[in-house]
Amino acid sequence: MFPLGAALLPGESLPLRIFEPRYRQMLRDCLTGDASPDGSTADDPPLSGFGVVLIARGREVGGGDVRHDVGTFADIDTAVTEPDGQALISCTGTWRFRVVDWLPDDPYPRALIRPLSEPSLDDASVRRLTGIGARVRQLVEESFAARRVPLDDDVPLFDAADLATVGVFGWAARLPIGPADRQELLEAADYPTRCHVFDEAVATMEARIRFGA
Repeated sequence: MFPLGAALLPGESLPLRIFEPRYRQMLRDCLTGDASPDGSTADDPPLSGFGVVLIARGREVGGGDVRHDVGTFADIDTAVTEPDGQALISCTGTWRFRVVDWLPDDPYPRALIRPLSEPSLDDASVRRLTGIGARVRQLVEESFAARRVPLDDDVPLFDAADLATVGVFGWAARLPIGPADRQELLEAADYPTRCHVFDEAVATMEARIRFGA
């Protein structure tokens, strides 16, 4: 497990520099299949990554932190070890999980986890999310106009087609939404709740950008 100061969302990219000895050991174990806490043997397939959870209180470095219990599994895409033993890795968030039991941090944070199922996106939620997306797109256009900068062709439309491609997690990952809102969105078990959380987060972002709140 890798506690961080930001919540990782499914589908989101996560670059990391691994420098603490405990996480260097975790990375080695992940890449060789030795990180499973359930007594798996070396004959089992190597783990493809690790769990990421948001730190509720404390710091990323040094341990002693308090962690949230819902997180995202990060698949390791690339890993490059440097001569001094540090490593640069690139990961992608995949599926959500809930921590069933935290195990001793020996030699790094470990936990027993349970995957969380994904709800179906209903038509009412699509309509609500595309309405919120229209507000986001308008805010983006206003920001470009205020800076007198032409709107780039690759700026997302935040429309129904874009939602079908990247989902609400993909939208949230693009926006300057705070870690608490991202965590609440990650924990939401159904789409009506996700719509509410995303709406509130966008409203906060609108106020901050338009009124300096």
